[in-house]
Amino acid sequence: LGVLMAKIEFNDFDEYLDKLQKLEKDDVVPIMKMSLYEGAGVVVDGIRSEIQSLNTSNHASQGPMDYEKKALEQGLGISDMESKGDDINVKVGFAGYSSHKTKKYPKGVPVPLIARSILRGTSFRPKNDFVGRAVRKYRKKSVETMDRKMNELFKKEMNK
Repeated sequence: LGVLMAKIEFNDFDEYLDKLQKLEKDDVVPIMKMSLYEGAGVVVDGIRSEIQSLNTSNHASQGPMDYEKKALEQGLGISDMESKGDDINVKVGFAGYSSHKTKKYPKGVPVPLIARSILRGTSFRPKNDFVGRAVRKYRKKSVETMDRKMNELFKKEMNK
């Protein structure tokens, strides 16, 4: 989603700098994680909205089938946070299995496979990049949400 830079408003720069220097990494990391998770939630809501707007069909060549749309809605989520060095990452995606069982997929068709077939298209299905549309549409709102949450939490932490 891009690099997040907090914009903090202050009246007294020296006082602000003193408080900022007292914050430790243990104080900052949870703030970053909460902010990132809220921003990812905006994107998930946007993708969910795109999924709900998908027109379904009884024929896969004309759009996703009802069970596929339902599986996408149920399988959409946010991964656990990952920390690598100073980076904190979270992934938005699909997991699990649909209720539609086949000989090849006795547990149900994997939801990531359904999503990929709709996103990229197949020999019998046209491409429908509903995830890309949602990300482009909600990117700015997601960054603004992360920024707002980060500012709120930094102010709270600095006023302790």
